Amino acid sequence: MNLDQKLRQLKKASQPRDPDRELEQTLEYLRRMEKPPGPRPLPAQRAAKGIEEYVEGVLAKNDLGEYFLARQAFPFGRPYGKLRIGDISAADLAPLNLLLPRAALPAPERLVYLDTETTGLAGGTGTCAFLIGIGTVEGTQFIVRQFFLRDYPEEKAVLCALAEILDSFEGLVTYNGKTFDVPLLETRYALARLKSPFGRLMHLDALHPARRLWRLRLESCKLTDLESAVLGIEREGDVAGSEIPGIYFDYLRTGDARGLQPVFYHNALDIMTLAAVTVELARAVGDATTLDSPVDLFSLSRMFETAGSREQSVATCQRALSGGLPEEIEARALHQLALQYKRQRQHELALETWLELTRRASPLALEAFEELAIHYEHHQRDPKCAMDFTLAALERLREQPSPSPHPERFTHRLQRLQRKTARLHSAIKLPIT
Repeated sequence: MNLDQKLRQLKKASQPRDPDRELEQTLEYLRRMEKPPGPRPLPAQRAAKGIEEYVEGVLAKNDLGEYFLARQAFPFGRPYGKLRIGDISAADLAPLNLLLPRAALPAPERLVYLDTETTGLAGGTGTCAFLIGIGTVEGTQFIVRQFFLRDYPEEKAVLCALAEILDSFEGLVTYNGKTFDVPLLETRYALARLKSPFGRLMHLDALHPARRLWRLRLESCKLTDLESAVLGIEREGDVAGSEIPGIYFDYLRTGDARGLQPVFYHNALDIMTLAAVTVELARAVGDATTLDSPVDLFSLSRMFETAGSREQSVATCQRALSGGLPEEIEARALHQLALQYKRQRQHELALETWLELTRRASPLALEAFEELAIHYEHHQRDPKCAMDFTLAALERLREQPSPSPHPERFTHRLQRLQRKTARLHSAIKLPIT
């Protein structure tokens, strides 16, 4: 029976825990460690057999000690939601380079997908990564390796083993890893007086492009939420991330590894989902037609605009508008498109888009009125038309439930345009001598 099957069979093994117990459990463990060892075996000695009974793996050893290593191989033909495992190997990740300044992703077989489970969620020198999982493409399989600390003294051995494996790869993919996982691990390497392997690796933190692409449509961009909404996978037998530190402290206190099974399962799924989400991000950036949602298309157009790919941004924004957007997002899309036309000096298209925006009940309509007034005053030399748009903006301001913070910009413009119009009328009425 493999790891996946065991974890599904025993998915109810871990009981809900209160995250507030974490500090109490930590202090209890430290008090126990301060006592002289008696006839009872130490936690690591009692846990060595326990973890092997519930998770498939081996006791590995290097010059710095022993640790537990779990290894699971997933064949390329195996489905994973809307994808197959082999899609991770065959994916063209080059489109994501558009989002990476001064860097480029290596081939999929040179990438490592990394996720950690830790003794706390706040980080800092007191937080330890007791389970470090990595996923790699090897041959015709996707391999998930999980390095586990049966007790704190095994940390150096795990860090050394991880560095040895990472030495064979060129890139790293994480989810919030730039903020949490990698800084935490670099701190642990520094405290262990070992060289960190992360400095030379090109690092893609998939959280940031994922948020930019899907946040407008989805309430949450947690990895498990993307797993459901983007990949079509519903987890079973999982454990909440907030409960994981408490499960590990219970294991250290009792030596009972039973509750760790869902933690290994959770970590392995996070790694596979991270790889699959990276594939979906690359597909979307490389070919916008793969996106079904107009909202996602608008988000993608903003990503193109930020990356400086203006032609792609305009084309994608037009597709989003033609697909139908919610009223608020539609106004934002029209605003973005009008600004892009203006930058490209496509004045007729910009005017048409600004006019369309004035028909929307959105605060952005005020900017559209102002842009139209500016255009007709300074480019068309038509102060009367400019004054009409300014008056329409003031009327819209009066209709708003809350006052505008800067109504004076319209009143000042109206006064100036009235003077211009008056001078123009006076010039027309002058007799010819």
